[in-house]
Amino acid sequence: MNILVLGAGRVGFGVAKELVLGENNISVVDSSKEALNLVAEKLDVKPVFGHAADIEVLKEAGIETADIVIAVTSSDEVNITVCQIADFMFNVETKIARVGKKAYFGEQNLFEKGRFPIDFVVSPAFEIVKMVKRIISIPGTVDVISCVNNRIRVIGIVCKKGSPIAGIQLKYIPSVDTKSNIAILLIKRAAGQWIFPNKTDEIRPGDEVYFVCAAENVQYAMAMFGYLADEESNIIFIGGGEVCEEIISSMTSRDISIKVIESDLARAEELSENLDNAEVLHGDPLNSDVLESADVNNSGIVISLTNDDKINILSSLLSKKLGAKRVAAILNDSSYSDILYSLGINSILDSRMASVAKILHHIRKGRVEDILSFEETEIEVFALDVFDNSHAVGTLTDDLVVKNEIFIPAMLRGDEVIILPKRVIINAGDKVLFISKQNSMDRILKLFQEKPKYLL
Repeated sequence: MNILVLGAGRVGFGVAKELVLGENNISVVDSSKEALNLVAEKLDVKPVFGHAADIEVLKEAGIETADIVIAVTSSDEVNITVCQIADFMFNVETKIARVGKKAYFGEQNLFEKGRFPIDFVVSPAFEIVKMVKRIISIPGTVDVISCVNNRIRVIGIVCKKGSPIAGIQLKYIPSVDTKSNIAILLIKRAAGQWIFPNKTDEIRPGDEVYFVCAAENVQYAMAMFGYLADEESNIIFIGGGEVCEEIISSMTSRDISIKVIESDLARAEELSENLDNAEVLHGDPLNSDVLESADVNNSGIVISLTNDDKINILSSLLSKKLGAKRVAAILNDSSYSDILYSLGINSILDSRMASVAKILHHIRKGRVEDILSFEETEIEVFALDVFDNSHAVGTLTDDLVVKNEIFIPAMLRGDEVIILPKRVIINAGDKVLFISKQNSMDRILKLFQEKPKYLL
C-alpha cells in the first residue's frame, strides 16, 4: 500500500515505524527538518519537507496514488483540512486524523454526523481518560487492559517483597498459583532490563511484571503479587483540566475519596461548581504544604495530569516522598520513562503510543486487536481472530512458538479462556493472544490471513 503520514512527531514516527515493516511505501511530511532527518535516519521512508496542508507538498509526497492518509500533526485544523483535500481532490480511500480539542466531540459531534470526510478519528485526550480509568480500576496496577471480548485482562504490576510469587521460576508458577491461572508476558527488572518469558526466569521483588489472566480471576492474581482488592480508596488528581474533570465525572462510587489540586484559582472554583463527588483544593502542587493538606500520605494513588511534564514529574516524586502509595504521571515526552520508574513513579501515561495502537488497529481492518506496545523493546501484545478459511486453522499452538520471539500466553474458544495453551489445535472462531517481537509480527499476520478463493 501507498501510505502518506503527515507529521513526524512521536505519533507519526510510531505509525511509520510499524507500517514500514509490511509491504508498504511510506512518505512522511513535516515542516521540521530536524524531525524529518530523524525519521529518515531510522526508517526506510520518503521524507518530504513542507506544510502538511500544502497541495504541492502533498503531491510531492505521493497523495495522488495514496491508499491511506494519516494526518497526525500537532494541529487539529491542519489534520482535518488535509483529510478534506485527500477526499475531495484526490479521492483517497482511507483518511485518518488525530483530533485533540474536546469541542469537536461535544453535543454536536462533527465526526459522528459525517460532516468531515474522515474515516477514523483518534483523540489523545480520550486515550488518556481510558488509561487513567484502567490504572484506578484495580488497585496496585501499572496498567490494566481488557481485551479479547473483555474476557481476558492484561495487567502490569510491581511485585511486592514477600508476595507468594516472588522468587518463583516461571515454570513453577502453576504449582504455586492454584486459583488465578496466570501467564507471564514480560518482566522488567528494577535495573531496567526487559526479560522475554523463559521457563527458568524468576520473578523478583521490585520487578515490573506484565501478565494475563481470565477476567474473573483478577482478584486472585493480584494477591499472588501481594496486593489486596481494597487497598486503594483515596485518589488525588494534580491538574484540573478537561481530562481530569471527565474522569471524575464518570466515577460513580461513593466509597472513594477524590481530591483535585488546581493551581489556577478560576479553574479551581469552576471545578468546585461542576464536581459534586470531589474536593477541589487551590494551590501549587510543588508545595509540600499543599500536598500535605490534601492528605497525600494517606492516598492510594496520586495522578498528575497537568500540561507541563516538569510539574507532573516533580509533583509525582514529591508526593511519593511524602508517603503516597502510588504515583502516575502523564508525559508528552516519555523518553526518560526508565529513569522515572527507577525514581519511584509507578505509571507513565503516554497517550501518543496509545494513539499509534488505535491507528494501526483501524488500518488492519480490525483483524488485529493491538493491546500493548513496549516501544523500548520492540515487543507487542496483540490478539488475532481465526477466520473459517484462515491458513492458521488446524495448526498446533506449539508450532507457532519461537523461543525469545513469539509466545502464546492465552486464547479464547467460545466462552472458555485457555491460559498457556499447550498442543491445542487452532480452530475457526478462536481468538489467539500473542506476544512477539515486531519483526515477527508480519509472519504471524500472514499465517492468520484468509486463504485466496482459488485455494478453497
